[in-house]
Amino acid sequence: METQHKKKVLFLITKSNWGGAQRYVYDLATNVDKNLFEPVVALGGSGQLVDMLHNAGIRTITIGSLGRDIAVKKEWLFAKELWHILRAEQPDVFHVNSSKAGGVGALLGRLTRTPRVIFTAHGWAFNEDRPYWQRVIIKYLHWLTVFLAHKTITVSSAMVSQMNWPGVQSKMKVINPGRTIGPMYTKDEAREKIVGFYPTLAPLLADQWLVCIAELHPIKRHKVLIESMSALTKAYPTLRLICIGDGQEQKNLEEQIMLHNLRHHVFLVGSIIEAARFLKGFDMFVLASKSESYGYVLHEAGLAGIPVVATNVGGIPDIIDHNKTGLLVSPDSVTELTTAIDTMLTNPKLSSELSANLQTELSSRTVAKMVTQTTAIYIM
Repeated sequence: METQHKKKVLFLITKSNWGGAQRYVYDLATNVDKNLFEPVVALGGSGQLVDMLHNAGIRTITIGSLGRDIAVKKEWLFAKELWHILRAEQPDVFHVNSSKAGGVGALLGRLTRTPRVIFTAHGWAFNEDRPYWQRVIIKYLHWLTVFLAHKTITVSSAMVSQMNWPGVQSKMKVINPGRTIGPMYTKDEAREKIVGFYPTLAPLLADQWLVCIAELHPIKRHKVLIESMSALTKAYPTLRLICIGDGQEQKNLEEQIMLHNLRHHVFLVGSIIEAARFLKGFDMFVLASKSESYGYVLHEAGLAGIPVVATNVGGIPDIIDHNKTGLLVSPDSVTELTTAIDTMLTNPKLSSELSANLQTELSSRTVAKMVTQTTAIYIM
């Protein structure tokens, strides 16, 4: 009996740290049907993703010249290195991820006549806080990447409408990411473990805990959350906000916390490995982000069964249906955010109903479903 030819799928991603895009590549590479596909991952650096892929038996190729920062010499070296990889590997499917790897990868995939070039857009950089001329140039580069790829996967429906330039709408398909979380800690277990990382919280174990899991980056608008806490703590003196994550805004946020005398109410606890497993330890998830392509953290909060308040931006409405599975507010509105959090706190029945609806809604949005939808594109 003739053995069926496996399709080699070469994934490309810029960085090897552990973030949303890296989780996506890991989930696909480790869950595709190995009887049909041979996954290989090319990536920059030697971070956590490399170790996890190796532990899962997935072959990786390190691209030494691949990094997030833009430099002419490095871009040329990256293109040259990637060209040789494509020629040597001769993949049936070249699945490129992230903006930088996507643009160069889509072009070289076409030049090497790779049968299927797939681009997953995890976010549009032109949505970030940048000068207008920069956003136009970046949007053109994104548009060109979508145009070059045989098919582009977007992680939310908003991303399709945002890429509204001609000739590419039919080349895009929405596939919401799936998410599976390992065993979660109970509320008490989660809080005890978090106190182990951050002992300052020990006297506050019985209080109401809000959580935000996000990089400390201006686009995540932690400053709006802190302003909201300044108003809320007057009515709720035992309300605490735990911010999980680190980043460039650390010092600015610490200064804002001191300015509003919130050092006993807002805590920047840094990164926590597998933070999703701790989510049952919190009473509410809040996200004030100005731009979000999907919102893995909201998906995780939904699976954990805790109520969610978030901004009505980007792909968040693909997860949160206002007044049905959570509450949505306008970005940069301290008043709306404060009111929504207050509504959840004062209406436990509503809060419980919304969180239960969200958990039910997301229970079918699995990694297996995402993989099935994605591999269908590989063989079109």
